[in-house]
Amino acid sequence: MQKPSDDALPGGEILIGITGAGVLALEVLASRMMTPYFGVSLFIWSGILSMTLTLLAVGYWSGGWWARRGDRSAVRFAFLGAPIVASVAVAVAALVYPLLFSALARVDLVFGSFAASAILLSVPLIALSAMNPLLVALRRRKDSEERGDAGAGRIFFLSTMGSVAGVLITAFVFIPMLTNFRAFLLVGAILAVAALVMTAQSRGVEARRRRQLLAAGLVATAVCAGLAVWQASYLDLFEARDGSRYRVVASYGSMYGTIKVADAYPPDGAQPTMRIYLQDGLVQNRVRPDNVSLSLYTHMVEALALASAPKARDALVLGLGAGIVPRRLKCEGMAVTVIDINHQALAVANRHFGFDATDMTIITADARTYVRDCQSAQDLIIVDLFHGDNTPDYLMTREFFADLARCLRPQGALVMNAFFDRHDDAVNRRVLATVGASFRSLAELRSPTLSAFLVATNGPPPERLILPPDLPASVRPDFEQTMRTARLVPRSALSGSEPISDRGNIFSVLFARSEMELRQALSQGLPPAMLVN
Repeated sequence: MQKPSDDALPGGEILIGITGAGVLALEVLASRMMTPYFGVSLFIWSGILSMTLTLLAVGYWSGGWWARRGDRSAVRFAFLGAPIVASVAVAVAALVYPLLFSALARVDLVFGSFAASAILLSVPLIALSAMNPLLVALRRRKDSEERGDAGAGRIFFLSTMGSVAGVLITAFVFIPMLTNFRAFLLVGAILAVAALVMTAQSRGVEARRRRQLLAAGLVATAVCAGLAVWQASYLDLFEARDGSRYRVVASYGSMYGTIKVADAYPPDGAQPTMRIYLQDGLVQNRVRPDNVSLSLYTHMVEALALASAPKARDALVLGLGAGIVPRRLKCEGMAVTVIDINHQALAVANRHFGFDATDMTIITADARTYVRDCQSAQDLIIVDLFHGDNTPDYLMTREFFADLARCLRPQGALVMNAFFDRHDDAVNRRVLATVGASFRSLAELRSPTLSAFLVATNGPPPERLILPPDLPASVRPDFEQTMRTARLVPRSALSGSEPISDRGNIFSVLFARSEMELRQALSQGLPPAMLVN
């Protein structure tokens, strides 16, 4: 059997596996880096995936084109240089995207997501995917007629298995342990180092080109490492457009998004006026220094809960957030059980928002799974489940609300913080029909923003709302305006609206436009330090 020539680059298969891992790692990280600016709506994800596949296709074609036209020395140089080119592009993208993405989001989220994908991924993905046909070309035997696939099947197999490894490592190691910004740069550094090692060990590389590759690889590694180390210092160079000052107190990464805690300072003040809870760039809650909420929804949910179930002895809260609502229900003497899928949420609430889980039951679980197996009935259930730009679609079906109804005592009440479409009330009626399918009585209130509040019960509807005693003055106008919108939803109003079900869940389609509108509105004005995750 004939041995491969020096041109075959025996270590090329290892490099192909590493770069295959890099391709998927960069894609996963890029999608999370884009989330604070462009959200996770169906349209956005369609743009990211289509752009990724297009770039890979262009890379495969480009590699084949170069393999046909370049001599073997040029092909070998291109193969070894591609990971270094990708590494340099990663460093440049990390340097510029905190400045560009906010502007792109202000123009249009769909267009902006395509442009953002191109900024983060175009050069790395084209360069790395071009390596597959380049290695196939190098594996051809020069002195005999080529037979079979010239090793193409093995090369693409190794590249694909590398991609599988890249996804797993990114999901279970990089994302929980590093910021996405740093993980993105780490992938760039790994690509450069792999190319450096391969170049140093490869035979048949001209001395001049070897020096060029080694120098470029060292520069790329140094730039990626430097940006990763000095991430905070770099981002602190940019302030909010309104002149406000923010200081990121803590950042918590997880598979369910990045939680940031930040303090807001007035332009000329030394003391913070507000603490902010952000998840993937969206403000989930704002509190005063004494941990009194400055967000309308917490006061509305509390008031609705006390009015709907005034004699409640226990409460099930789906979604912890900053822990404001569970804390208030506990103060009212209720036995509180909190369900949240993200184990980091409890640490954030405890350390930064005055939450005390003493005498509460905190369970890390998926709300849908927990409710389906609910073992004890409750007097009150609070649904405050937001991930990305809205409630996850599998938590917005009639089957989920039927399970919630089974978890309530006969006179119990469900209070939900929801999200409505400002422009199309037919979409909102679908949500009302979905919730109302499992309850005899349904009431709704709509805030001046996109928020809505629902109260569902199989007992009597609430008679009146009680003004919370510590309602901040800044929240009072919106609270009073929202209370004036309270109404019982008549069954006749929902007769033509089909509940959303597990069999045909189109919730994400129905709300795609309004989700993008919310993301665009809430992400404006925040500096890069708040949005870069």
